[in-house]
Amino acid sequence: MARIPREKIDEIRQSVDIVDVISQYISLNKKGSGYMAICPFHDDHDPSLSVSQSKQIYKCFVCGNGGNVFTFLQEYLHISYLEAVKMVAEMGHVDMGGYVFEKKEAPIKQELKPLYEMHTEAEKIYSYYLHTKAGTLAKDYLHQRGFDEQLIKTFEIGYAPERGVLHSAFEKLGYSEIDMVKSGLIIESKGHYDRFKDRIMFPLHDENGRIIGFSGRIYKNGAEGAKYMNSPESDIFIKGQILYNYHRCREMVKKEGFVYINEGFMDVIAMTRANHGNCIALMGTALTKGHLRMLGRLTHSIVVCLDGDAPGQAASAKTAQFLSENGFDVQIVTLPEGRDPDEIFTSEGQDGLDEALGRRQTYLEFLIKYESSRLDLANYNDRRTLLDRITKEIAKLNDKPGQDHFIKVLSDLSQFPENTIRELMAEHKSEEVPVVDFGDIVTKVKDTRRILDKYNQAERNLLFYMLNDKAVSDKYEQKVGFMYNDTYRVLASYVVDYYRNHAIMDEADLMDRIGHDQERLIHTLAAIATLQLPLPYDEKAIDDYIHIISQNALKMKKEQLKEQFHYVLDPKQKAEILKEMINLDK
Repeated sequence: MARIPREKIDEIRQSVDIVDVISQYISLNKKGSGYMAICPFHDDHDPSLSVSQSKQIYKCFVCGNGGNVFTFLQEYLHISYLEAVKMVAEMGHVDMGGYVFEKKEAPIKQELKPLYEMHTEAEKIYSYYLHTKAGTLAKDYLHQRGFDEQLIKTFEIGYAPERGVLHSAFEKLGYSEIDMVKSGLIIESKGHYDRFKDRIMFPLHDENGRIIGFSGRIYKNGAEGAKYMNSPESDIFIKGQILYNYHRCREMVKKEGFVYINEGFMDVIAMTRANHGNCIALMGTALTKGHLRMLGRLTHSIVVCLDGDAPGQAASAKTAQFLSENGFDVQIVTLPEGRDPDEIFTSEGQDGLDEALGRRQTYLEFLIKYESSRLDLANYNDRRTLLDRITKEIAKLNDKPGQDHFIKVLSDLSQFPENTIRELMAEHKSEEVPVVDFGDIVTKVKDTRRILDKYNQAERNLLFYMLNDKAVSDKYEQKVGFMYNDTYRVLASYVVDYYRNHAIMDEADLMDRIGHDQERLIHTLAAIATLQLPLPYDEKAIDDYIHIISQNALKMKKEQLKEQFHYVLDPKQKAEILKEMINLDK
């Protein structure tokens, strides 16, 4: 791939506004001259992520994560620097002709390769048997359900025959019995035999499209066993990290702007047949943090569409709450009781499913209806439970008209006056994490630590003003040129070097020049650039910082000479060291 020149990187970064990009993934709220958000890089409950539109950088004041637009996409989406550059170029409509971006997948561990290979072979074998005489009944069943050849091919559907075929095939291919059992496709019990027999097989994929498991469905009336049988968890198949259809739905999600969450893969197939391919399904597990990271790479607009029965509605409430608490924009489709998308499509076709999917509610609308249906609102305690549960959610809304609407709805349902609801909302908003008084902590540490803090503060503050004015950087270079803190010293050298070719500092550009792999430097730069120090600066304050730093450098030099004097045995060398120490005191 041709190396992307610095000028092109600058053009790409400057083609977008970091606020617009980050707001696609998390909710930003205007605060002063910048924006604040719940930080997605640690377990955050109060906004601690600051985004500076003027500097085009972001910084979390709790976990320390920070950087420019490329850094955010790298960290948030877990992608490479070049992939982040490509994404920003697409967002900013920058022509990248002549530059080829190859997606680099993480290398597969050597011990896992046989497991992936066996699943790929299994899919080929199952697909073959579906189109043989042995698979006739299974194929007829699929055709009766409306599965044409294209749909079968798209979802790689196959058939596991009654007699086991995988074990003998794997033996011929040279796989060990241990790896066969590890794959989950072969069971060890008084010998070795295939896990799946006489079932229609649906491959399960990871986010990169690699087959990592299967779900087998019975198709004969009166057949024994569970309706669906899934692969057991293995080293490559972990339910909490898998979303069915994830690798297929990306383009459709990009086009539609949101993704449906369904309960099962048959629902996903039905949705796809009805031209709603922007959908994924959970694999028999609750939503996890791993799922959230995957969804965040697709979109932050989610439509929960689970089954219409009581367990499905309970799962919808839990799923929607989890998504909402983690910054996703959530809507819920309430399906008719006891029905799922697959059943609706089978009986009513695309029009029936379209109509059902059109009955969406916001998370709060759904929650009020759901909680009300589970409570006896003629009972005071139940009304109070509803009040407490819903008031917390209303307090999280950022728009006043929305708050006013739901306050009235809740007041009508709970029979509590609106002013009582507003008072409770105020209490919820004031429940903040206690602020640590660092001043108290400082007074309790040793004097040596306080002195070190004093020097660190001087270096940090001087760096802030160096970022804001070339004259301060020039003064630092002329009068000191040294910082005791290793990270600050390296940053200062980058700042000085940057001003040799630029009259004005661009922190986002400086981060690119430092390099995307220098995480500590970039996070520190983001922290310093977002300090709230007085501007314009006071010349005396700058001189004081330089004096403190110079004194510290002098002190460190003296200590170094004292140590040398103590260990040197040669009288002449001792005399030279002593002379240098005396000169430093003049």
